[in-house]
Order: sequence, then structure tokens, then C-alpha cells
Amino acid sequence: MATEFSSATSSSAKKKPITIITIGMAGAGKSTFVSRLNSYLHARESPSPPYILNLDPAVTYLPYESNIDIRDTVNYQEVMKQ
Repeated sequence: MATEFSSATSSSAKKKPITIITIGMAGAGKSTFVSRLNSYLHARESPSPPYILNLDPAVTYLPYESNIDIRDTVNYQEVMKQ
């Protein structure tokens, strides 16, 4: 019975993407963590590379390339003025 549950779980897990949301205080190491995780996933040569979103409009430097970057649409300096 455990075998049936394991195989059913593993087959359904292959179809669903894994999502990791990284949050924390400034300077906590979020960008470093995502950068290292991104490097690791690319080194594995997986058939589907990681898809990375940057949702911090105030970050000045990202040590990795993101697929979607909120800084492309939100100017945090203008938001702060309002």
C-alpha cells in the first residue's frame, strides 16, 4: 500500500511546478539565496530552467537575471514621492 501511495505521489509531483517565495528583512540574504539556487538549478541541466521573478522595485542590483522584473514597470522613487 505504501508503494501505491509513493508512486501516485511521485507521478503527480512531476506535473506540478515547484514554487519558492523568498521573503525577509533587508540584508537577510534573499538575493544571495536566490542567486545560488538559480546557479544550482542551471548546473543540473534540467529540461526546464528556473523561472525567476523580481518583485522588489527598490533593489539596485540583482546577482542573477530574472525573467520578470517589477523594476521594468514600477519606479519606486515616484511611488515614494506620492
